[in-house]
Amino acid sequence: MNSILSISLAAILVAPAADATPASAGLEDAEAVLAHIRAHPGDVALVTRGISHNADRLAPVASGIKIIHLAAYVDALRRGRVEPGERVPTALWNAYHVPGTDGGAHEKALKRLKAGVSVTLDQLVSAMIEESDNAAADLLRDRIGPGELRRIAQTRVGTINGEILRAFGGCTLSADACLKRYVKTGRQVSPALPDFTRQAAWAETVIRVEPGVLRRVLAGLRKDKVAGRHLEWPMRQPGADPATLRIGTKGGALPGVISEAMYTVRPGEKPRETVLVLHRLPEATWYSGMRSYAHQEFIVRLTTDPAFFAKVRAALE
Repeated sequence: MNSILSISLAAILVAPAADATPASAGLEDAEAVLAHIRAHPGDVALVTRGISHNADRLAPVASGIKIIHLAAYVDALRRGRVEPGERVPTALWNAYHVPGTDGGAHEKALKRLKAGVSVTLDQLVSAMIEESDNAAADLLRDRIGPGELRRIAQTRVGTINGEILRAFGGCTLSADACLKRYVKTGRQVSPALPDFTRQAAWAETVIRVEPGVLRRVLAGLRKDKVAGRHLEWPMRQPGADPATLRIGTKGGALPGVISEAMYTVRPGEKPRETVLVLHRLPEATWYSGMRSYAHQEFIVRLTTDPAFFAKVRAALE
């Protein structure tokens, strides 16, 4: 597995409460992902040049939705509504964090940025993309305005941590109101999480967007320097060779859901944007995919290997 890909999955992850990890099952490599797609076409969305499978059906994309947040940020920069150097108090950022629900993304982002009293808005965006920090995404959504995200996504883009607080944190208000109250109190709470099955059922109902829309937004971001700098962060990692293959990506995961929105650029070829969503994954299959990053290998093969592309397209005809 390419070392760049093995670290580029940035997940929204509500950690299952189970103590034991199920045995690996089903998503070990790109061929296994293809076999899963053949067997479960109704639980898959795949949109790329030459393939449009379930492109117009709302699908749960987990942290893949942060492509929309990034597009709203880029648009706000163009319109002069925000500045990349705008200071964001770290205490405010922390107030949006719901511990134990993001796979440690928030803590990793604070460490990488060496956050002091404040960070810049652009650093906050980097935490949203690189570590996939949910708190950063929700704070950015409030800063820019939910209506701007809705305009880009062509559907409502909810608050991520608000949905978590509403589902598992005992809040009976709307998701937006739950998060607003949580931030105002300034007291972090770790929700008591149910088993995988209940989390997976919830994951099917939230953070949904049409994969075709997500791909179109990604195509626009590929041409933007600011967005490219954020999405192409894996190219700054050891082993990256942008002269051979340039990747910009944002992945996501919730129990039962794995998604990836990726563009690939190779010399002498047209760039390709791809969105893949696997959902309603059984627990063991989901764990397998989370360990293997096979969905990313699948996308790279799909976009660089014509024979493999033909096999995938035939499987979905």
